[in-house]
Amino acid sequence: MAFGLYNNPNRYSSYVNFSAASPNAPEVIAKPIEKVENVITNTVDSFVKEPQDEEKKKSHKTAIAAGSTVLVLSTLVALLNPRFSGKFLGKLQNLSHKAAVNVQKNKDDIIKSKFYKTSEKVLKKVFDIFQFTNSANASKDLGFKWLCTAEKFNGVKNDSARKVLKTCDAGFRKLMTPLHEGITKWFDGISKSTVYHKYNSAGKKLDYLDDLIKNYKNKLTPSEQKQLEAKLSEIKNAQKYFSQERTAERLAMQEKSMSHLEKDFKDKLFNGYLKQFKGPRSEGTFKQKMEHNKKIVQDNMSFWAEDMLMPSRNTFEQEGKKAVEELMGDGKNIRGKYNEVIDMLSPHITKEEKGLLDDSLRVAKKKLGKANHSECVEYFDKKRDLMLGGAPSDIISGIGMIGLSGIAVGTADTKEDRVSRALTLGFPAVAGIGASMALTAMLFSGVQSIIYGSIASAGLSQLGSIADRTLNPKKTVENLAQSTSPPKQPPVQTV
Repeated sequence: MAFGLYNNPNRYSSYVNFSAASPNAPEVIAKPIEKVENVITNTVDSFVKEPQDEEKKKSHKTAIAAGSTVLVLSTLVALLNPRFSGKFLGKLQNLSHKAAVNVQKNKDDIIKSKFYKTSEKVLKKVFDIFQFTNSANASKDLGFKWLCTAEKFNGVKNDSARKVLKTCDAGFRKLMTPLHEGITKWFDGISKSTVYHKYNSAGKKLDYLDDLIKNYKNKLTPSEQKQLEAKLSEIKNAQKYFSQERTAERLAMQEKSMSHLEKDFKDKLFNGYLKQFKGPRSEGTFKQKMEHNKKIVQDNMSFWAEDMLMPSRNTFEQEGKKAVEELMGDGKNIRGKYNEVIDMLSPHITKEEKGLLDDSLRVAKKKLGKANHSECVEYFDKKRDLMLGGAPSDIISGIGMIGLSGIAVGTADTKEDRVSRALTLGFPAVAGIGASMALTAMLFSGVQSIIYGSIASAGLSQLGSIADRTLNPKKTVENLAQSTSPPKQPPVQTV
């Protein structure tokens, strides 16, 4: 079996045969990352204005190509492990709702009404597909977790076969269970540290605000100073809610709320979902069975794990929001303790001093709100994925992509080329993908982690190019000679 690409549909000579017997096949199969790098490098040649210095030109091209290669590899990891955050899905849902509202507002305008109605339908469909993707991905993660940690083959009837299979399974689990649990614990530790770090950052802004307030305290009367001290004491007590000890307690409560998640998810998957499908031996025509199965999929688009835990997440989120508003207010109707303190100081301080207090309060409120959102929503969602076995499957996919970059390094023709590729592509690719995965554990969104990982890879590739020129000075001279020599003319193709 063969397939081909036509660069010019009017000329048969442009047909490239990629059959198994073709001499092109080993190159395509054995060097996938090299192909990606070549395409990216050629694109860079076409669109990027390069410096005149040949070595700088080569270095810039290599850095961009390496960063772009990691972008491709990281995107492949994301495609193999698609997870769409609740924040992203919430935005999609809000856009769908707004479109529905605009349908009613513009019902007399045929064009606008039709546009908003189509937008609502498309957004809802995309939202449903992403939700279903989350469920499918969670099922895959749970399957891998079962493979690594669960005891198997108890149902094998043959005693000898069962004994052999269980012995092999015990050895496999002895290796994989600690590894699976260790990776999960490592990711969880990074995520928790991220939450603590954000609260520490918010705490510094609160300390600065407290110092400002104390600086202005002497402008009050003695009785007002006592009132201020009492209010500051209330603030200190309220701030304890965000201490690391209290935060650790709440994170433990989050984990406790998920204690039955794996069991409930399996029950939903095997007893509430898969059993509804009609197989080849069930009653009805093929078309009827396909329509029935299609309806089952359409009726179960929601992310089951999220649905099961949404009441708990809402409770944590509401409690956290209430704690923030107790200190900072909500900017509308609720007045926080800091607002009350600033109100006490306002008659006694200048307009500039009042503005400084307001700005400090605004910055501290924003920091504290983000830290609390990270705890109650971002960490909660990450912990849910970890409970279902998400981190180890991410690692496996990342290792696969790193392996592809290793192929590109290993297939170089000479030792010098292998060293050069390792410095400018291999190491930056490994570091870039690793950075992307670490950023995901640090509660960054998938898109942010991919972009930042690619930037890090491009920077490391620049350092690799410098090291390459140092370690392979002879190769550098050869490259310069090749770059100044006239280009080879392509062979003439005959029909």
